[in-house]
Amino acid sequence: MKTNLYFVLFSVLVFVVSCKEKTPKESETKKPLNVVLILTDDQGAHLSALGTKGITTPNVDTLAKNGMLFTNSFAVVPSCSPSRSSIMTGMYPHANGHWRNTVTPKLTDGDKEFTRASSTIDKVGIHEYIQTLPELLQENGYFTAITQKFHMSPPWKFPYSARNAVQNSPEEFKKIISGFVRDAGDQPFFFQANIAPPHRNLDKHMEDFPNFLPNKDSIEVPEYLADTPAMREDLAKYYGSVQLADACAGSIMQVLMGKGLLENTLVIFTSDQGEPYHRAKASPYYAGLHVPFVVSGPMIVKGKISEALISHIDIMPTILDYLDIPIPETMQGRSLKSIFSGEKTKIEGRTYVFGEHNSHGPIRAEHYPSRVIFDGQFYYIQNLMHQKTYELPADLMVEKGWGNRSYQATLDAKETHPIQYELLKQLESGRAFEELYDVENDPGQLVNLAGKKEYLEKQEELRNALSKWRAKTGDLVDDPQHIKTRQLEN
Repeated sequence: MKTNLYFVLFSVLVFVVSCKEKTPKESETKKPLNVVLILTDDQGAHLSALGTKGITTPNVDTLAKNGMLFTNSFAVVPSCSPSRSSIMTGMYPHANGHWRNTVTPKLTDGDKEFTRASSTIDKVGIHEYIQTLPELLQENGYFTAITQKFHMSPPWKFPYSARNAVQNSPEEFKKIISGFVRDAGDQPFFFQANIAPPHRNLDKHMEDFPNFLPNKDSIEVPEYLADTPAMREDLAKYYGSVQLADACAGSIMQVLMGKGLLENTLVIFTSDQGEPYHRAKASPYYAGLHVPFVVSGPMIVKGKISEALISHIDIMPTILDYLDIPIPETMQGRSLKSIFSGEKTKIEGRTYVFGEHNSHGPIRAEHYPSRVIFDGQFYYIQNLMHQKTYELPADLMVEKGWGNRSYQATLDAKETHPIQYELLKQLESGRAFEELYDVENDPGQLVNLAGKKEYLEKQEELRNALSKWRAKTGDLVDDPQHIKTRQLEN
């Protein structure tokens, strides 16, 4: 009887001790995950890991080797404010209310400017009922921080614990991110690490960091741009700024690694929109929405390249899924967690990704609504007010202040590069209602296949799918009353 009693007591003791031994490990596995979103400004899908000629992006390439690289990643809109707000809401701009660039406070402004008492409040912004990523993270005990610029509206819907306007200096990024980590203390953190390059002015980036400027003869000129000496000089500064952005991203990674945080941090690298050239930024074409996307962190397959169709509206639900925070019903994106883990190769039920452009800024001349659907090969565009003339944003055509020499270089190439010249002029007036491109065989989108007999079936398929998406997401952009409302907002 005593033996049995001793056995029972011993068993209980072993059980208690084993529980005590497991507790620290269990608490470690339950340690809240940190998140760092590295967001460059106006960077197309250009990385040495993606095969871009003439440049090296060693830091993001290393991130890709330790995680996953996506080749079919798309912003939902090719303008800064609505793109960033789509990321922070997991919604399309026409659905969340933030459909154009907005005037917002600077990160150097005082706290009051980020409240309802702000002196900088735009008429356009996300709807009040929508919960943003910064709001949800702060509600769940996260320290949140943002760098470089704000550019989202209204300001009180995007609360951050800390702000810093650091722009393009790798060394400064080290200091600022280190400070954020220190200030977070024992809190898990979310950093929206915005990086200024390769947004124009490209001259400024290369004047500050000339060692990143590549040889203009070693780079590749996209097919939609005229391959002239002047264009190559401009593009070299763009690609140099991509390399500078990579160095800034590397500094952020160095801080996380040095502080032993990488093992418990989800890192996402992408850009808000495509490159700062006409027929890319502020337009619905492939180069305006196709962006780099790399993810690394715990429970993510290493060294894999994925061709899955993913969208910026997938970022917020993915982050919330990783953090075990309920995903709001307003969300229109899908979690990518099962793809990151290798469980699935694509999002179940997703055949297409969608995009849109409404207006770059508040100027009515810049209002030119378009809608996009892409199936991985064929890229279909509807220009909803195709009869209207369109004015390019200043940074896409003005040299003084913006340093843009590509616009004039294209005009000067009218005789030598007539196709590229015509593509530019079509932007301003003369676009068709429907455009269809086979980007697999025509990456520059030089030949519009819409209306051609052999592509009518594909055109109808994409047209119908786009129509269903617009109805499902409440896209009323060409409704007469909706147009009147937007004109009042402008």
